[in-house]
Amino acid sequence: MAKADCVIRGGLVVSGRGIIRADVLVGDGVIQEVGQNLQAPKAIDASGKYVLPGIIDAHNHPVYADKMDTFSLSAAYGGVTTIMPFFGNLAAWGTPGKTSEIIAKMIEEGERISYLDFAIHAAFVAEDDVRTEIPKLIKMGVPSFKMYMTYPKRGMMMPDDKMLEAMAMAAAEGGMAMVHAENGYAIDYLVEKFTAAGRVSREYFLPSQPNILEVDAVQRAATYAILTDCPLYCVHLSVREAPEIMARMKREGWRIYGETCPQYLSLTNQAVLERGALGKVGPPLREKEDNEAIWRGLASHAIDTVGSDSCNVKAEQKEWGGASTDFISGPGAKPRPGNIFEARFGMPSVETMLPVVYHDGVNGGRITLSRLVQTMCENPAKIFGLYPKKGVIQKDSDADLVIFDPNMPFTISAEGMHSNADFTIFEGKGVIGAPVFSMQRGEVIIEDGQCQRKQGNARFLPGNCDLATYAKSGFPVE
Repeated sequence: MAKADCVIRGGLVVSGRGIIRADVLVGDGVIQEVGQNLQAPKAIDASGKYVLPGIIDAHNHPVYADKMDTFSLSAAYGGVTTIMPFFGNLAAWGTPGKTSEIIAKMIEEGERISYLDFAIHAAFVAEDDVRTEIPKLIKMGVPSFKMYMTYPKRGMMMPDDKMLEAMAMAAAEGGMAMVHAENGYAIDYLVEKFTAAGRVSREYFLPSQPNILEVDAVQRAATYAILTDCPLYCVHLSVREAPEIMARMKREGWRIYGETCPQYLSLTNQAVLERGALGKVGPPLREKEDNEAIWRGLASHAIDTVGSDSCNVKAEQKEWGGASTDFISGPGAKPRPGNIFEARFGMPSVETMLPVVYHDGVNGGRITLSRLVQTMCENPAKIFGLYPKKGVIQKDSDADLVIFDPNMPFTISAEGMHSNADFTIFEGKGVIGAPVFSMQRGEVIIEDGQCQRKQGNARFLPGNCDLATYAKSGFPVE
């Protein structure tokens, strides 16, 4: 055995299978052993605390107030050790060009400035040459491709024929389709209808994107995935109807995965009514009945993962759309204050994700701690081909570990965050349970409230969504 560097001693080690009291021996960047009375030159006391695999945030957008440097730092303070951002040929995000070329640059930049290891998803728009780009990206280690079924006026929507083409190509090359599932034309119709009637205040945002438009798009994406035999990952599911759609497709044997986000578990449209543009996300925050249905879907395994969908923007950018005006009013135009349809989408949520899901889910009796680890560690690693290197505490896995204190109370506030974003929609929310220590590949990241890791040590993680590789792995998603 290689020389051990340290042992995390006395904690409760959590996996998707259960919780055991054990020591975790770390050396040469990997977990050397999980067992009793293990010895090493340095001991880290985890008594009375949980030892979790590092959280994997499989959905984020570090392209606004925070880029890969400060975004990954904020994530680290939230117990995240691996991030999976989206990059692509989106002029609206300030990165026009071929998606493969953009991502190659982001890999280089990420390894230079990120505090955390990272994988990457591609984001496609209509003008992408998917026949050329998909094989190239898969060879680069980027096997997952997001397509927007909404935002046609912002130039982001992938037409159905191009989506079918991309799915067929992904299936042939061993990739996976990802969809933002909302009916964009119907949303634009409703927005135009409300705007013409002067109904542009915050109470009209949710009615402009009703549940049925997400249901329609999820079902349509699933139909296309079946026709092309393409694995499908539906991001940020928010509606009460979604879990049953996912469950039915799984029962029929299709490789389909569902993701939700902390905001769709713990927030409702009331946040928009109270805080206006700060609560504007897409899909919108919905109602309590939707929250509880999504929680049940998570507990029943109909929904597989939790990701942050964190867009770390500043409050001023939310109201005024920032330099790009959120692509609604046209280049250079300034949205009108109070017009919810002209405010920017997105909110910061990566740093608060683990405490919120733990508090409302585990403390709230909605999911078990083992299910939290499945949905925030194991399943993202399995789905995107990072398992068992990431997402699990076992021999030879990367020593990506988080010590979580289940008894630590704190109140969420923007002042306590480590992001360039200057607000949190969870402002004032009291939670019990927080990460207090983390390491990646045996190197301490967060200790005593301070970041100990320097930039330049992060690694790009090539993914693998190939169905044959997945089937042989013996690691089905739980």
